[in-house]
Amino acid sequence: MGVPSGKHIFSDSVNSPHEIGTHQPRPAIGTRGIGLSHAFISNADDATSPLWNPAGLASLERGNLIYDFSQGAVSLAYPINSIGTFGVNILDLNASDRFLTNHTSNPIGTFEYGYNQALLSYAKRFGSVQFGASTGYSRAPYTNSLWAPNYDVGALLALSRHATVGMQFRDISGVTIQDRNGIILNTFEPQFALGTTLIPYQFIRWHTCFNVTSPGFGTSLEVVSGPLSANVGSLFSFDTGTPTHSWSLGIAFKNWGKQTYYTFLNQDNLRYKHLLAIGFTFGGAKQMSSEPIPSSTPASVSSQTQDKPDPKDTESPLSRKPDDPKLKKIEPTPDSSKKKSIHIAKKHNISIELMLAIIYVESKFNPVAVSKTGAGGLMQMVPGTAREYGLKVPRYSNKLKPNFDRKVDERFDAEKNLNAGLVYFNYLLEKYLNNLTLALGAYNVGPGRVKIRGPLPSRGRKYAENVLNRRNLYRNDPKLLETDLKRLEIILNN
Repeated sequence: MGVPSGKHIFSDSVNSPHEIGTHQPRPAIGTRGIGLSHAFISNADDATSPLWNPAGLASLERGNLIYDFSQGAVSLAYPINSIGTFGVNILDLNASDRFLTNHTSNPIGTFEYGYNQALLSYAKRFGSVQFGASTGYSRAPYTNSLWAPNYDVGALLALSRHATVGMQFRDISGVTIQDRNGIILNTFEPQFALGTTLIPYQFIRWHTCFNVTSPGFGTSLEVVSGPLSANVGSLFSFDTGTPTHSWSLGIAFKNWGKQTYYTFLNQDNLRYKHLLAIGFTFGGAKQMSSEPIPSSTPASVSSQTQDKPDPKDTESPLSRKPDDPKLKKIEPTPDSSKKKSIHIAKKHNISIELMLAIIYVESKFNPVAVSKTGAGGLMQMVPGTAREYGLKVPRYSNKLKPNFDRKVDERFDAEKNLNAGLVYFNYLLEKYLNNLTLALGAYNVGPGRVKIRGPLPSRGRKYAENVLNRRNLYRNDPKLLETDLKRLEIILNN
């Protein structure tokens, strides 16, 4: 089953030769990429990447398995340390109905014969550049079709944290599919396409794609908020002489190591316009949504532990009145209004005592601290989360031996590390309904291990206790507060 490119249409049943053109691009597969109006070349970053740009596999830090219900496609990818990332894609290998039942109450529909494909892919990152290649076999949707080899290559270049460009070259030498009698059933023409992704703001992403060989243009605007993203896109095709236009809507939810993708296609020639895929991550280093950010020092055990977090312990200044007795005001020194640390705390709506307490427990104010799990800097950010929150971090073959140059690895730029860490912490505070204990515990063990209303695992609970105990020390000891405030100020101005 494929998605149209220009004049080509969905195939959702066994087809006869006169229904299929002899020359056409290989059908597009993948709910997420289709939902982005094919503008998935410069931002491919999951197991379906080889279907759009095999270089995207190099972005994975964990194993990823995705099953596309609507298209009968299975995608599997796994990174192996410094060797690279390997991927397998098996498409439409079941000749019979594969999704529930063919009934008007089933919006996803059923799909029978389609273009069978089997791809083996490999990708690797070299600095800011990613390269990838795929090889495999394809066959036409006929019972007597033979398999024909195909080859794809791709590249991705991160120009900055705000811009990425990508390139895709599919079916490099063309693919001719024949039957047992040597009759040509179909020919896949080579395709060369370019794509860009621009991130003008943290929550906004603009994706584009231009197909050079089969003239067409896709563009999609995506809004990302935590684990949820939504996009609307348009696809224009010019290769038939008469320009065609279609649009799509896509929604993705990625959290707790699981992904769900839904797409609606507004195309008149489609019988089923809804696409659905699910996936999950496994093994290796965790993604931002479930990645633990451990303390560089072991958590001390309190003499009294709580089985349940205190729902009354919150931190958001937006929910507290100025005369809240839980907030102990800082007596400013003559130049306190000019201090970077004070400014950063106000910027992120966090009390200075809590900010200092997190830094103390995480790194003991060491801006180049590295934990045994590869977390780095004042707020002990792991590479994946740091990148997700805008920091430039190289892909290390050994994350325990990072580059301490703050221009190379921005986790070791104290101010950038602190800002990114507090943005992430505020995301957790919002996620856990302003429950400070849960947010702190999730910062330590990862939100994938903490439910919205708890409970916390013992390690996360001990970590939260350590931070809150340190915060209370600052509230009760102005001299200690001023001492550590000066320590942080020296670091930020170094």
